[in-house]
Order: sequence, then C-alpha cells, then structure tokens
Amino acid sequence: MTPPEWPLRFIPRRSAPLWRAALITLTAFAGAVLIRGLLLGFDNATGLSATYFPALIVATLYAGPRWGWGSLIITMVIGFFGATTVASTLSRDAVILQFGLSGAATVLVAAGLREALLRLDEATAAAAKIQANLAATEARFRTLADSAPVLMWVSNPDGTREFANRAYLEFLGLDYETALSLDWRSMIHADDLGRIALQEASAEASGGDFVWEARYRRSDGEYPWIRSVSQRRYLPNGELAGYIGVGYDITDAKRAQADLRRINDLLAERVQAALAERDEAEAALRQAQKMEAVGQLTGGVAHDFNNLLTVITGALDLIQRRPADEVMRDRMIEAAQGAARRGERLTQQLLAFSRRQALRPQLVRVDDVLAESEPLLRRAVGEAVNLAVAPGSPGAVSHIDPSQLEAAVMNLVVNARDATPAGGAIRVETRLCRLTDGAVEESPAGEYICVSVQDTGEGMDVQTAARVFEPFFTTKEPGRGTGLGLSQVYGFARQSGGAASVESVLGQGASVRIYLPLAQAGAAEIAPRADVRASRRGPGRRVLLVEDDAGVGEMVEAMLTELGHEVVRAAAAAPALEILRRRLPIDLMITDLIMPGGTNGVELAHLAVELRPGLPVVLTSGYTGETLGAATQAPWPLLTKPYLAETLAAVIETVTAGRATQAV
Repeated sequence: MTPPEWPLRFIPRRSAPLWRAALITLTAFAGAVLIRGLLLGFDNATGLSATYFPALIVATLYAGPRWGWGSLIITMVIGFFGATTVASTLSRDAVILQFGLSGAATVLVAAGLREALLRLDEATAAAAKIQANLAATEARFRTLADSAPVLMWVSNPDGTREFANRAYLEFLGLDYETALSLDWRSMIHADDLGRIALQEASAEASGGDFVWEARYRRSDGEYPWIRSVSQRRYLPNGELAGYIGVGYDITDAKRAQADLRRINDLLAERVQAALAERDEAEAALRQAQKMEAVGQLTGGVAHDFNNLLTVITGALDLIQRRPADEVMRDRMIEAAQGAARRGERLTQQLLAFSRRQALRPQLVRVDDVLAESEPLLRRAVGEAVNLAVAPGSPGAVSHIDPSQLEAAVMNLVVNARDATPAGGAIRVETRLCRLTDGAVEESPAGEYICVSVQDTGEGMDVQTAARVFEPFFTTKEPGRGTGLGLSQVYGFARQSGGAASVESVLGQGASVRIYLPLAQAGAAEIAPRADVRASRRGPGRRVLLVEDDAGVGEMVEAMLTELGHEVVRAAAAAPALEILRRRLPIDLMITDLIMPGGTNGVELAHLAVELRPGLPVVLTSGYTGETLGAATQAPWPLLTKPYLAETLAAVIETVTAGRATQAV
C-alpha cells in the first residue's frame, strides 16, 4: 500500500534551517496555546502544560529530535514558573517531574515516528526508481526486439508465449494477444512435426538447447524453412523461468543446399560418364597397343623363324640332292641343328617374356654359373669390345634355373655388345646386397645377389630406359630382333622371386641389374652342373614309347634305335596299358604329357607303375606354363621338347640308374 503523501511532504528530507525550525516550533506552541484558550478560556490555567505536547510533536517531526528536546526544556521552564499559580493537590516538583517524563516520552515517540516516515520515504523513492528503470529496460528490449529482422519470443516453462516481437507478429499476421495464445506446434508442417517432436523430447532429456529446422506456416499460407534456437532462462533461485528463442528464415540456404546437391549429383554422373569414357578409351588404347605388340611380335618372330626355316629346309634339300657328299652333308647337318637350337632359344625367350616357361630351379652358386658361361660370353662379344667378368659373391647360393640365368646374362651381354662401339668395355659382375621393402619394384626386403652388366655404349634417355622391359620394345633396326631379350631377363628375375632394374645416361652407357634372392644351403644340397651334351650309348633296353604325334614318334623311335634300344610304340594311354597288361617285358616307358583319350601322361604313369611296380618313367612335352603343373609335381623326370639324342640318352641313364630328377 502506498503511504499518504502529506506527512512525507511536511517532513523535510534534510535538517531544516534554524529560522524555519524556530518559526515552526513557535508557531506550533502559539497555535497550541491559542486552541486551548479558545476551548477552555484564556484565564483557566488547568492543564496548561499538556497544551504544549502537540507543539513538541510538531517540533520533533519537522525540525528533528534536537528541536524536540529543546522545546521540552523550554516547556519545563515555563511550566516551573507557571506552576506557582496553579492550585493543585500535587506539589510543584511533582508537577514538573510529571510534565518532564510525559514530554520526554512524547519527544521519543515523535523522533521514532520521524525516522520511520523518513525510511518509508526512502524505500518508496527507491521502488519508484527501480520501477522506472525496469520500465526503461523493458522499453529498450521491446525496441530492440521489434527492430530485429528475426523472429524473437519469450515463453513460459509450459511453452506458451509471454512475449513476441514485431517480426513474429508479422510472420503470423496476428495481433499481439492472439499470437501469444497460439500454440507454436500448430504452425509446423505436418511432414516435419514428428521429427520436431523427437528432437524436442531429446533436448528436454539432455537439458540442452532446443535447436531444429522446420517449415512453419506463414500468414500468406506458405511454409518457409525456419531455424529455431531456444535457450533456457532461470530465476535467481535457479528455478526454470521459461525460454527465450529466435528464429530466422533459411529457405534460401535450403534451396541453395538442394541446388548444390543436384549439382553434385549431376557432377557425379558426369564424372562417372567421363570415367567410363576414359576406361573405354584406355581399353581401346590397350587393345591397340596389344595389337601393335602382336604385330611387332608377328613380324619379328616370323622374320627370325623364316630365317631359321630357310637354313633347315635349305640344308635338308642340299643333303637330299647330294647324299654322297659327306663333307657338305656334315656341314649342312650342323647348320640345320644350329638353326633348330636358335629356334628353341627364341621360343624360350617368348615364354620368359610371358613368364610361362617351365623353370627348373635348383640351388646353385651364381658365381659358378657365371664362370662356366664366360667362354661362351667372350665368343659372343668378340674381339672388338673388352669383356670383364668379375664374380664378387663367392659361395653365394640362389634357388634358380641355371640355364635361364645363363640365357639372361647372354641376352644382356649381347645387347651391351650391340650398343657399345669398338674399343668400348662390358663388365659383368656379382655382389651381395640388401634391399629394403619396395626398393626395386615390389621386391620384398631381404638379402639378394645382384648380377649386373655394365657397358660404355650409347646409353639411353629416361623415356627409353623406362620401356626397355616392355615386350617387343627394341631400339634396334627392323629385322635385327624381336624386342624380347630384356623381357626374358625381366620375366626370369620375377619368376625367380627377384627383380630387375636399369640405369642409363644418354652417351654414358647403361647398367642392367638382376636381383636374385639369396638362399642358405650346405654344400651337399647344391646341385652339380650336369653335362648332358656328351653322347651316351648304354645297354639296350625295351622301351614303351607313348606318343600321339606320328612324326615325333618316328623321330624319337629313330633316336632310341640309334642308342641301341628296342622300341614298342603306342599312340595313346589305352593301347599302352593294354601292352603293359600283356606282361611283355618293358624296361622303360617314355610318354607324352598331353594325349587324346582323356588320360594324360602323368595319369598313365601312375597306372603303369601300379601294373609294373618300379617301372622307370620319363615324361615329355612341348607344352609350357600351367599345363606342366601336374608334371612338375610328379616323381618322374620331365624332358621338354625339342631335345637331342644325347639328352635323351642321359635321361634314360639317369632314371634307369635310380637317379631321377624333377626336370631335365
């Protein structure tokens, strides 16, 4: 309740001036005497002292306690002299004492009343100031909120709106009271309402802010996207007072996001189409390169084989024309055999390039193979170029095919010779090295034997050096090679578990390195270098020859007959088994690997051994690669075509003596 204003107006906020305090006090006393005189008569002295109590109250309230006490003293003095004429049953001293006590009580009460009224005035002034500040703050907040371009609201704990700004009202198109009473959930698009309910429940459970994006119905009936953010607000005691939130239109951002998504999808489709076109182009390029490579291979191989066939057919023609000329016959036979051996080497190069040749790996000392090949290497290089062979890894062993190593080194030396002018030098050396993982192509980390061939020839540029191991790639003139020499080297190195690399600088020569995995082996495990070139003629045996090719069968039969053996022929597995079942004496069976009738050479060998336990068997084949998988795992030696009579004799001697090897 607001206190009456007149006491507060009468009582000064500060101490009154002396003259005003004295004037008010005298006026109060004079007024009191006047009122008493008018009521009781001026000649009646009864109760005269009590007349001054209102004056004491007025003096104390207006001028302060000091004026009240001063007025009391003055009143007591007046009362002391006035008491001599007053007829009273009380003594004068008693009257004065009574008056003093009553006056003191009056001053004390008036002083307390003055202090209470002043404090009430101060509290009222403070409350008025706070109310004015609150009104000013609210006005500023409303002005700020109404000037904001976003939706703003203040809500109660139950979610009902307590305040909304002008943008909020304009968005809904409603007046203030209606907008506050409207349930905000009714404005959300039906497709978004379920999602918003889940998000609201999650925010309430976690105690976090309410943040979501939804479509809200606008006054024009449209549903723009609004991003809403509401934060909790608390009372000073920590109790939840409600929420304060803002919302702003993100329709353009959503549209831009959708456009960006469509652009990304379109871009992904176009990239996919471009990648498909690239793949088709690469496939077409690979096919074109393959056809070009096949064309190069066809031309080069046809050229080389035509030269070889010319030598062979020409030699046979001359022998047929002049059979009595022994000198010419021997010379032509040697020429034909040399051409056949070159054809075999060319075939091995083709197989090595495709990594399909049947390797015959064994533990060998690489330096020993290099030393044995040195005479042949020197004959291939000739006298115009200086050749140095420097084995540098004595005792180092690798599990490789020694004949393929010889062929690889020969290819490198011949290529170096062709690239080195007269007076140049070629150096072949070996050394032990350790490679880190992936240091050379994809070779694993470990110990290796490095076989390198260096020359001081023309060298190669970077582009050429990067292609030297490609099949059919050659820098030689047309007709001088098929481009398979270095491919054979690369194929042999990779099949042996190693790698190959080349370093070259144009005009400064080249260096090709073969890295072969180092193997640990004792001396007893290292296979001796067999010499099968010497002709052997052992004791005559009855040999069962199983060969489906009539021409090959006649040639092998002639070889066996020349070596002093008796031959029994069979063209397939079935007649061969029939011969074995008839209990004819058979000392050895030589069978082709691939034959008609559904039974191959390995299966025939197993059946033959079941019928004739301990029967020696030799497998032969002109096939290579995966076709020989079963043969290489069989316990019988494999003789690859073509082969010479002395090689056949050596194999027969080996198997009949119980010293069969896996492959010859």
